[in-house]
Amino acid sequence: MSPIRVINPDGTFTTGPETTERLLTPGEVAQIFGVGPKTVNRWALTGRIPSVRTPSGQRRYRETDVITLLSGDRSS
Repeated sequence: MSPIRVINPDGTFTTGPETTERLLTPGEVAQIFGVGPKTVNRWALTGRIPSVRTPSGQRRYRETDVITLLSGDRSS
């Protein structure tokens, strides 16, 4: 059974008692890469970057996944 994820108002989510990770909006990720937010969402649809969905269905991106993509290491 997968862990329950709780998204907090400050843009972090929790998967357990000790795990909190920052979530970025498509606009924030787009600014980092110098592309548009729709491009970031297309990357998620094609599997280039993993995303999580908020309860309202919006995409959010883990900061660690963005850093991994920036560094060019896609093995994780």
